[in-house]
Amino acid sequence: MPKYTADHYEIRLATTEAGLATAPALGSWESITFQTTHGRKKVPSGIGSRLQEVHETLLDYSGSVSGWYDETAVAGSSDVLAALQMYQQGAVSPIYLRLTNKISGKTITLKKLIGDPAVTIASPEDFVMWSWDFDYEDVAYT
Repeated sequence: MPKYTADHYEIRLATTEAGLATAPALGSWESITFQTTHGRKKVPSGIGSRLQEVHETLLDYSGSVSGWYDETAVAGSSDVLAALQMYQQGAVSPIYLRLTNKISGKTITLKKLIGDPAVTIASPEDFVMWSWDFDYEDVAYT
């Protein structure tokens, strides 16, 4: 089975799921992490018992993506910070993200992401970095 490195993947951002098909690849990303937390709750199995049962609760989808800042247009916005709604003071709109393996063609689509963008400017010698911690509503693997 092949092993893949990060350069075998590309990330696309769009304001709609259909827009991912024509969105340009994000060239400045460094890392992405996303996870599914299967909600669970422990409840007693009966009165007077020390035993317990595990019950399922809601799924929790979350993640983070980061990269180097540049002024390339992203998702119909002037740059990645504008696309992630860094300067938005009203309600934010969900964003769609597609991670594509360029070798196998497999895709992971994270749907309806809303999150918190941040900028890091560490020192005169360092690059300006952006990051985005997000939650999302649904995921598809094809």
